Amino acid sequence: MDITQLNTYHGIPNHVKFVNVEGGLQYVMVQNQSATAVIALHGGQILSYKPVTEQADLLFLSKKSIYTDGKAIRGGIPVCWPWFGPDPKGLQRPNHGFVRYHAWSVVSTASSGTQTTVCLQFFESYKKEKTWKQPFSLTLEITVGKTLGLKLCTQNTGDKPFSITQAFHTYFNVGVIGQIQIEGLAGSEYFDKLDQGTQKEQHGNVKIGEEVDRIYTDIKNPIIIHDPILQRKIHISSPGNETIVVWNPWIGAAKKFADFADDDYQHFVCVETGNIAFDLISLAPGSEHSFYTNFQIVRD
Repeated sequence: MDITQLNTYHGIPNHVKFVNVEGGLQYVMVQNQSATAVIALHGGQILSYKPVTEQADLLFLSKKSIYTDGKAIRGGIPVCWPWFGPDPKGLQRPNHGFVRYHAWSVVSTASSGTQTTVCLQFFESYKKEKTWKQPFSLTLEITVGKTLGLKLCTQNTGDKPFSITQAFHTYFNVGVIGQIQIEGLAGSEYFDKLDQGTQKEQHGNVKIGEEVDRIYTDIKNPIIIHDPILQRKIHISSPGNETIVVWNPWIGAAKKFADFADDDYQHFVCVETGNIAFDLISLAPGSEHSFYTNFQIVRD
């Protein structure tokens, strides 16, 4: 649909508006009594979420993000599907799957005074992906209110089983990376991707003073990002999921990415919820699987 059609069929006066932006992309602008949000139909990616009580956004967006079809936007909440990380079959397919590179369709919108829901769907591109032959339907329900909620539902619409890994690759906006602490992972095992995947145990809260890339497993506790500079806590809830990635490239690795500014690493941390690495989800023909994540800002 073009912008006029989107606003006619799915716009809600004073709550949901569709706009054209740079690179030919389309955004959903959401506002209600609780919060504002910006969602790119490209990638089904949330780029901004800010409760009306907050001055700082929940999410980080790189100063050098690239906004064009076929490229992932650096920041916000990219959707990684049907695999997380490198191509599991070694077929030179893109990292983190292909849905974050293409446009999603709008299914529905709804809004009350305090909460707005935008439902998106991705189901056509498997026909264009030479290395993905399985029919599917992928639905993303985004709820913008006093908290930010996401529900990703995969349906196997074909006649053969397939397996997926998946994640919300969330970039959280933080005051200064060296000042934050991540609570809720103490005692958890993790695979250190910067040390040949060596399995280690987390002792105490996670503190970041160098490049970090870890896959935490068997997560049982709520995750809380403590940010003394922005004077807030970010509560992360993802019931039913037991794997989380913590990532920050630090200055050296960040310089290798064209879509990071040199100082961007100082102002974000990725805490990525989902079914990651060995946490495979198998879907029989006609079956479906949903996973949920919720984010809440709590003032110190």
